[in-house]
Amino acid sequence: MPLGVLSALVSAVGLERALTVWNDQLALLPWGLSRILGITVHLGIPAQLPAYTAATGIALAAAGLLLSLGRHRQSA
Repeated sequence: MPLGVLSALVSAVGLERALTVWNDQLALLPWGLSRILGITVHLGIPAQLPAYTAATGIALAAAGLLLSLGRHRQSA
């Protein structure tokens, strides 16, 4: 569930914006490189990555829900 929710949030905000804010806080990359090239270009990160991970997170949550519904409780 956290993978799907956080990925959807990053996808809604925008990957470049989210990574720029994160880099501004932690100073992981030199400021000039991240501002001139853009973090996603500099690191070679596909722009669709948050959407893919959000879909994966939602699919995993749905599979977990279906697996948990399929179990029958046995009284001891």
